[in-house]
Amino acid sequence: MNKVEILKVSDLPPGEMRKVEVGGRTLCVAHIEDHGFRAIDDRCTHEDESLSEGWICGDSVECPAHSSRFSFLTGEVTGVPAWIPVKVYDVEVENDTIYVTFDDVEAASA
Repeated sequence: MNKVEILKVSDLPPGEMRKVEVGGRTLCVAHIEDHGFRAIDDRCTHEDESLSEGWICGDSVECPAHSSRFSFLTGEVTGVPAWIPVKVYDVEVENDTIYVTFDDVEAASA
């Protein structure tokens, strides 16, 4: 496992999300009310659009292109036309720092 710093807590107020480039990956990181900080792959599996340019809808993100939705909690599709889920990353907060954890395979490229 490889834990990598991605943002400061103060950089991401509740209800907002942002694109973060780390370890050769592009993540969509969100501060979800009632669920804290979450991170998923930033690319929509339907048309390869940036999810961080979309909208937070409850505990999901809506793609700006064709309204596909993905759960920040599980990565599962919560709104079509997408049908392939996105990867979810473990997020930890220590003091004012947000970290994401990559598994061993991903850590090799981080």
